[in-house]
Amino acid sequence: MAQIPSIIGNFFTRKRYWAFVGILPILFCQIGYAGWLEAVNPPLLPANVELNDLNNTRHALFESKGKVVLVNFWASWCPPCLEEMPSLIRLVESMASEDLLVLAVNVNEKRNRVARIASKLGFNFPVLLDHSKSVAKDWNIKVYPSSYLIDKQGFVRFRAIGPVEWDSEESVTQVKRLLAEAYP
Repeated sequence: MAQIPSIIGNFFTRKRYWAFVGILPILFCQIGYAGWLEAVNPPLLPANVELNDLNNTRHALFESKGKVVLVNFWASWCPPCLEEMPSLIRLVESMASEDLLVLAVNVNEKRNRVARIASKLGFNFPVLLDHSKSVAKDWNIKVYPSSYLIDKQGFVRFRAIGPVEWDSEESVTQVKRLLAEAYP
């Protein structure tokens, strides 16, 4: 009989723990957390991204040298991810003539769902499908959205954990600074 309370206590403790862990993403999304661009010093070589987009066209990060690349990890169930997308779309529109490439990596969702969201929001950049979460795992993604600005040499120079206003003065200034750098 003495064992029963400890078994029940352990059960409820574990259950509460997993309930808390399961609710964290929802709480995180609800508090209106805003991300910001953080410099990565020293700049790092990123893990590769080699995935198919919604049209089944293969995209590989290593083929993008000479361009500034913004890699954005997102999911349609994540309100902050969807909230930041209009500013990302405006950034791409405002820099259409520049060497800026945005790769939106959707993690672990079905193609049809992702295609509906991309169409509804009017994405103007490639949406890559990471069905197996392998690329997200290689990049050690724990929070959505997570974004990385990669310079023309192929080094991660800035990261943003959480949603960013991509067409804000701060973000545009950093992107333009990377675009202005010489590439051999």
